[in-house]
Amino acid sequence: GGQHHQASAVLAREAYDAAADPNQYPEQIVEGLRPWQVKKLYFLDSFPFWMAGVVPSGLRSGGERPPRFRPPEPTGPGASVDLDVYDPLLGRTYSEIGSHARSMHKCQGTSALLALPGRATSRYRLDQTTISGHADADEDSLFEGVDTSIEGLAGFVAATGAASPHDLTIGLAAVARHARTALGAFDTGGAAAVRAAVLSGLTAVRNLRGGLDALAVPETARWEIDFRLAAKERQFEQAAFLAHGLRFEALAHDGVVTPGQPVALSALVANRGDADVVVKGVRLDGFNRTTVACGEDVLAAGAVYSCAADLRIPDDAALTGIHWSHVSGSARYAFDADVPFGAPFRSTPFRARFEVEFGRGRVTVERPIEHRYADDIFTGEKRMPVHVVPRFAVELTPEIAIIPSASVVAREIRVTVTNASPEIGDAEVSLALPSGWRMEPGPTRLAFTREDESRTVRFMVSPGDAPVGEYEIGAVVTTPDASFDQGYKVIEYPHTGRRHLARAATSTIKVLDVAIAPNLSVGYITGVGDAVPPAIDQLGARLEFLEADDLAWGDLSQFDVIVTGVRAYERRTDLRANNDRLLDYVAAGGTAIVQYNKFEFNAEQYGPYPARVGRGRVTDEAAPLRVLVNDHQVFAWPNRVDASTWEGWVQERGLYFLAERDAMYVDLVELEDSFEFNSGVKRGALVEARSGDGRWLYVGLGLWRQLPAGTSGAYELLANLLSLGADR
Repeated sequence: GGQHHQASAVLAREAYDAAADPNQYPEQIVEGLRPWQVKKLYFLDSFPFWMAGVVPSGLRSGGERPPRFRPPEPTGPGASVDLDVYDPLLGRTYSEIGSHARSMHKCQGTSALLALPGRATSRYRLDQTTISGHADADEDSLFEGVDTSIEGLAGFVAATGAASPHDLTIGLAAVARHARTALGAFDTGGAAAVRAAVLSGLTAVRNLRGGLDALAVPETARWEIDFRLAAKERQFEQAAFLAHGLRFEALAHDGVVTPGQPVALSALVANRGDADVVVKGVRLDGFNRTTVACGEDVLAAGAVYSCAADLRIPDDAALTGIHWSHVSGSARYAFDADVPFGAPFRSTPFRARFEVEFGRGRVTVERPIEHRYADDIFTGEKRMPVHVVPRFAVELTPEIAIIPSASVVAREIRVTVTNASPEIGDAEVSLALPSGWRMEPGPTRLAFTREDESRTVRFMVSPGDAPVGEYEIGAVVTTPDASFDQGYKVIEYPHTGRRHLARAATSTIKVLDVAIAPNLSVGYITGVGDAVPPAIDQLGARLEFLEADDLAWGDLSQFDVIVTGVRAYERRTDLRANNDRLLDYVAAGGTAIVQYNKFEFNAEQYGPYPARVGRGRVTDEAAPLRVLVNDHQVFAWPNRVDASTWEGWVQERGLYFLAERDAMYVDLVELEDSFEFNSGVKRGALVEARSGDGRWLYVGLGLWRQLPAGTSGAYELLANLLSLGADR
């Protein structure tokens, strides 16, 4: 049912043919890309994690293996890959390496247990191939029939029908010979023993690339060969640095800078080998001027070459941010044209170029200028490229808010202004509002006395007589010579580098014709990545978060309704431990709303009657939905639920629906996906069970995703669900 996953496989199969067709995307050919025919396309036929002896998430120790987890029998031609091969250099098998990576997966519920010793294989089914004789035969390797040798590059000439020039054959053989010699020398003598072969190979590949134009090689073949030799040249250069024990550092004293800001830089080259080299110089790019920071010097074995420079960030430096943006109304993104397609991040403009001369060759190595820091004693040193931010970073929250049209309460909007510059000074902050809207207070002056100082101003915003609709407000900070209306969000975790998500200081306010039962008291048990509580608060209910003590012995009867957050049964041990009190609350007349959980919900019996969460989901956000209990209050009061309620949803309808369950559970809706591989009516998305005098509801519909996106119908449905508690 995971159509997003299946779509990637469908696209991969299409790309197998499209990448080789020059008529498929002619505009890319004009831009300089070349067609590329993949030799073979495989699909995974079996589950390596199962054969590695790792129990999939959701299976209890000692339990039976569900049929859906049994690896399928191999079908058709293909290759089996032994994952239990021990790599003496890495000290682990490939199965162990893979399971270690999977154990760090944070969001998909995969097992965190590492693979134990044992048989581990993966079977790959051959789907398509251009290699003659391979379509119907089993293979011993995925690369069987694929020539990966350097000498094999001459095959690009043969593919054009021309004969390979003798000098090309000789040149390719020389490059390959030096590479083999270097590998053999490393096995017997270590890094120092490979220097001569590596430098000879570097000279050979450069000579061959420089002479390609003079050879009688068709243009198409010449481009393909040179493209690959360029990669080989970079590999020889890197091998030369490793063989000589060189380490390069390019550092900035500050990692977050503003346009025009001075910055101190340093560059280091450490020679940890036993042979002298010559550093010809270091060039620093991306600043107010290109500077050769230091000149030529002999770098003796065991010595360190260092230099420093004081430069300035250009006044017109671009702010650091992502290079893609969402295409409105479409499930895709647009990419900036000046960034190579597929690059995860825009390359930093602040770079250092080191030029090093060995005995028989000169090599230039480029390094991004980094800032190193340690702001958490538990993570150690971290590094980041230099990030450019506005002098005054402006953040407006919330990003999306709603105001019920019948409400007379003004909505609080917060504007946080951070001085990112070492300079001090004053600025004025204000809101840009739609016509007829009001704010309190008015424009506010702020004084900043140091770098990284923040000030937050709270504005109360009222829509006046604005009709139902969507409105945008913005925040702006002004100084005598500039204005600022952008901020940035820092994305950083202990296991990742720091990145900035630049964004405009704007907020979308939706005036909705939505009502909720008056004076509702809601207890909320937070879950994972939970953005539902702000929506409850904006609807006008009294919201209180329930902590461990509240669940253990607090007075739950004071709440009209209690809501558990997304996957709360995974995150909250206190909820699992005291779930019987939640069920007692329901039996005494309370209303409990349980948002979607994954298979952790199946570890014990957490519902009022036997029930299990399954894999049911509906990916199509516009999939038709049918109400099964038309006279149920949740579809009638205080908001009338109709076809418009289900319009404008984003990404999906819902997931992890309630599956096997007792007859006491009543389905309120059913859905049907539009995708052929997820066919059939799906139930379990909105389920109610009466227990004692109260109600227990399971909500697999993706309210947790719709509410932060401002989906109007989701607010109507949430208000009705909460209002069920008014029956008390």
